[in-house]
Amino acid sequence: MEPEKKALFRQKSLDRISSPEQLGDYLRVANPSIWALLAAVILLIGGLFAWSMVGNLETVVSGVALVENGQAQVMASDTAGSSIETGMTVRFGSDAYRITYVEEDEYGRTAAFVPVTQPDGRYDVHIVVESIHPIQFLFN
Repeated sequence: MEPEKKALFRQKSLDRISSPEQLGDYLRVANPSIWALLAAVILLIGGLFAWSMVGNLETVVSGVALVENGQAQVMASDTAGSSIETGMTVRFGSDAYRITYVEEDEYGRTAAFVPVTQPDGRYDVHIVVESIHPIQFLFN
């Protein structure tokens, strides 16, 4: 006796694809909710990519500024004061100014000088030490 050959495809499936009246029917690959989910994931990835190109991540150092006659003397409040350089940005709340020059005071602390339009007084400030676009993390 010869063993029975097992068919690779079910007879029902073979009958379905061989009938000519079903040639005009469309083949449903996935339901619409899968396509909506795929579109949402593509939009999310596209948004993250756009943000990584346009967005900015900043490293800031807290400090104190003493303003007298339109000139602010900025002192960093932690040990990162030595990394302050000319041209860095100092933020007084929502206002931003550039450091014009940097020097050490009599106690060895780094002091930055910034021309400002703020009224005289003492202010808490943030000094932007480093600014980077997130896409640069992929290429460094």
